[in-house]
Amino acid sequence: MDEISLSVPRYRREVGVVAPVEGGTVRIELADGVVQVLGDPAGLRDLARWCLSLSDPSVSDGGHIHLDPGYSPLSSESVPLLIARDDSIDATPGPSPR
Repeated sequence: MDEISLSVPRYRREVGVVAPVEGGTVRIELADGVVQVLGDPAGLRDLARWCLSLSDPSVSDGGHIHLDPGYSPLSSESVPLLIARDDSIDATPGPSPR
């Protein structure tokens, strides 16, 4: 089976959360109460790298990044996005996505 692998630099407190970007595009929309994450392949990988960076064991609870419209990877038509680490969330998996 072919795999897609992503990597990010280890977290360093003096630098903060860092994720290299390919330069893809992602648009975050709120439509009828549903958050939609729409992106080209490179943009989705860029977003995944931000999530992977926040998952580093050295990142403290509450570590976060703000992604603003018009700044990579968000398109100018996107709504702002905050991605945060919350170690208090129950790790029990829910149902699988449809």
